[in-house]
Amino acid sequence: MSPVIGILFCGFDKNRQFVTSPYIDAISDAGGIPVIIPYPGKDAYFSKYFQICDGFLFCGGGDITPLLFGESLIARKGATDWKTDSFHLRFMQHVLSFKLPVLGICRGMQVLNLALGGTIYQDISLRPEKSLNHMQLSSDRSDACHRISVSKGSLLYNICGDFTDVNSFHHQCIRSPGDTLKTSAIAPDGVIEAIESSVFPFAVGLQWHPECMYRRHAPMKNLFLHFIKVSKKERHII
Repeated sequence: MSPVIGILFCGFDKNRQFVTSPYIDAISDAGGIPVIIPYPGKDAYFSKYFQICDGFLFCGGGDITPLLFGESLIARKGATDWKTDSFHLRFMQHVLSFKLPVLGICRGMQVLNLALGGTIYQDISLRPEKSLNHMQLSSDRSDACHRISVSKGSLLYNICGDFTDVNSFHHQCIRSPGDTLKTSAIAPDGVIEAIESSVFPFAVGLQWHPECMYRRHAPMKNLFLHFIKVSKKERHII
C-alpha cells in the first residue's frame, strides 16, 4: 500500500489556506498519497493526523517570525505570520517526538532546524561572509542557478553524489544546525543547503525547491522516491 504523506499548508491567503501544486505532484508522482494538513486551531487534532499519515512534508513559504527563535526583527524583507509559524514549529516537534519521516523544503528546512534548537539568519546579508544571490529571477522555477557540494557519507550523498545543481528562492538561511543535525550540503558561498539527522528514520531539510525540478533533474526525483520508500517502510499505528 502506498504511504500517506501529510503536506503542511504553506500559509494563509486572506481566508484561504493553500499548498502549491508542485508539492502535491512530487509526492504523487513518487508513489505517495498526498494529504493536505490545514491549520486546525487545536493541537489536540495532531494525534489524528499521525494516525493517518506515514510521513510529513513541510513546504516553503514566508519568513519565520524572529521572536520564535529569540530575536527581534532586524531584516526588512519578507512577510511573517505568527499563527502559521508557531503551528508549524509545534507540529514539527510532535512529528520528531514520534520519529516519523519528515522532509523540510526551504522554509520547511528552517522549521526543522529551529525545532531541534538550531538558529537561522533573518537575512543572508547578515552573514559575515559575502553571499551569492539566493533569490533567482528566472521565469522557470525548475532552472538551476548554482551548484552545491554534498558531504561524503551523508544520506544526500547516496542520492545525489558529490554535487548537484539547484534552484534558489530564499533570503533566510541556517546559522547553526540544531541538535543531532549535520550539514550535508553547502553552496559555493558557504550557505548551508541541506541538513539531516541519523537519529530519525528520515529527517532531511533542503534549502532549494526539488518539487520544481524533479521532472527534469533525476537527483530531485530520487529524493522524493527515497522519502516515499522510507515512509512506506515506517508505516505505523499510533
